[in-house]
This record gives sequence, structure tokens and C-alpha cells, in this order.
Amino acid sequence: MSDIPREERAPYFACVACGLIGEPDSADYTLTADREHVDWTQPMTVGCGFCRTRTQITSTDLLARDTEHACSRCGTRTACPAAADRVVCWGCGLNEPGAASVGDRATYRQDVERGADQWATAGVRVAKQDARARGALPGWAS
Repeated sequence: MSDIPREERAPYFACVACGLIGEPDSADYTLTADREHVDWTQPMTVGCGFCRTRTQITSTDLLARDTEHACSRCGTRTACPAAADRVVCWGCGLNEPGAASVGDRATYRQDVERGADQWATAGVRVAKQDARARGALPGWAS
């Protein structure tokens, strides 16, 4: 699936839960008959890279890549919306704040990401406690 343009398989969108703008951290989509493009007659299920909420988007939810972001590590210029809160470099993969993520918006982005990480950590902790109580926790995971 690497032949599918990144603009299609990782579109920028505004999350309906947190309102932040970025590429999804996961995407589930249908391909066109020639298997070279995303079929936008079907909704795409995406995972927000900030709050981890999964939602469906359509072609009307896509944001135009109307500017570029220069990577602080490798200098690659990556196309993105001017309102992007986070940009993933197409050269080295560095995930860094976008131009719109400044001031109060940057603080909000950090709070959302921290909250999502804490929920994920708590979920792992509960799963481990449950497995330990059932005697099903492998020794390497204790």
C-alpha cells in the first residue's frame, strides 16, 4: 500500500473530540478498483493522534495542505495545513508541533496528549492487574 499517495492515506483533519488538527495515527479505508487511490465514496475510519479517539471522516472533512513545514531535524519540507497542530516529517518521521501550535493552543495540545497517555497507561495497568488476578500474567510482564 506504499504506492497510495500519502496525502490520501494520511489526510489532515480536525478531530471531532479534541478539535486539534493533524494526520491520523491510524487509518482504515477502502481502495478504488485499481487499488491506487483511497475510495472516498466510503468513509475513512481514523484515529486521532492527540486524544486517540476513533471517528469516521469523508472527503469533506479533509483539510488542504496549503503550506509547508520545515523539519527541525532533517530540513525536509512537508506539505501541511497552516492550522496544523502537529506535523509528521515525510523525510525522517519526526513528529513535531505545527505552526498553529503556539501559546494557549500548544498548552491545550500538550494537555490532550498527556491525558490520552495517562488513559493508555491506566488501561495497561488494569489489564495487568486483571491478568495477575487470573494467574495469566506471563513472568516477563510482571
